[in-house]
Amino acid sequence: MTAISADEPYAPDWRAALDHADAAPRCGAHRLDRGSCRQPAMANGRCRMHGGASTGPQTPEGLERSRRSTWKHGRRSAKAIAFRRMLARTVRDLRAATRMVEEQ
Repeated sequence: MTAISADEPYAPDWRAALDHADAAPRCGAHRLDRGSCRQPAMANGRCRMHGGASTGPQTPEGLERSRRSTWKHGRRSAKAIAFRRMLARTVRDLRAATRMVEEQ
């Protein structure tokens, strides 16, 4: 097999391919080694790894779906807190009534 020299007319122009690859805008995010990310940027100006945090759901349906998905047990819900307060008030009243009966 013979080697192809770069000055032959049928040799692949790999240098042009490298020049074309640099035409895409780059991400530019700061890396830990103090360099900048060299990945091609998406429409938002960053690469797929440095695209930034999600802004979250924007529609009322999406917000409700998000709220329901993070619900764990309901112990701190307004309904549960109101129920515990009512229960504590009832227990205090029953103890006070019991003391009144014992004193008589």
